[in-house]
Amino acid sequence: MRVRGYAPGTPCWAEVASPDPAAARAFYGGLFGWAFNDDGHFTLNGRAAAGLRQGSKAAWMISISTDDPAGTAETVAHAGGTVRVPPASIRDLGTAGVFTDAGGALFGTWLRSRFVGAQVSFEPGAICWYELASHDPTRAETFYKEVFGWHALEAESAPGDPYYEFHHNNDTVGGLVPIDHRFPDHTVPDHWTACFMVEDCVTACKRVTELGGAVARSPHPVAAGWYARVADSTGAYFAVIELSEDYWI
Repeated sequence: MRVRGYAPGTPCWAEVASPDPAAARAFYGGLFGWAFNDDGHFTLNGRAAAGLRQGSKAAWMISISTDDPAGTAETVAHAGGTVRVPPASIRDLGTAGVFTDAGGALFGTWLRSRFVGAQVSFEPGAICWYELASHDPTRAETFYKEVFGWHALEAESAPGDPYYEFHHNNDTVGGLVPIDHRFPDHTVPDHWTACFMVEDCVTACKRVTELGGAVARSPHPVAAGWYARVADSTGAYFAVIELSEDYWI
């Protein structure tokens, strides 16, 4: 699905940092069929799907649209978060800032100029969900409500597993999952996960390992379909999800 823009307070982009960008390009090209352009963007059928940059630690970071970067930075600090990189212009593409929330989860903000964010969503190889894992969901809701006006509502997941969705105005903008038995290492810090749509979750996980990545949590049923948590060949974690037919009804 083609995306032309994002309302303020809406997740709009995901970017992977890698100590070996060439290896990352090979991995994601092999997994999702992504190409790479001069702006540092992975593309899917010619449309920007995600970003790539050099980094000492392999990790994905999501960004949330804002129409007031400086004001958002001030609110982050007031709400108990930390300004890691103050908002700054990125050529003629837009204005980016980097922060951690009150629980320590890293995220970015984006004010569009020439570049709006992900230009494709909800098709195989494209991002379709943004999910925060937190040791303290109540603290997380309080933070994102103050900064972006989000509120969390109970939602469906696997039976017996608590799960919440962040809502902004009338839109569902992301998920909120407690760090519990679903995470083998319970000491894992709060973090955001970028989730990408695939046609077949089992096949995608097999391809991840063929390309030198790893499966951290094997495919399992959730309310929307089949979900797995994986890592690329340089160690950056992300998720893949096969949406069920019922999801589209």
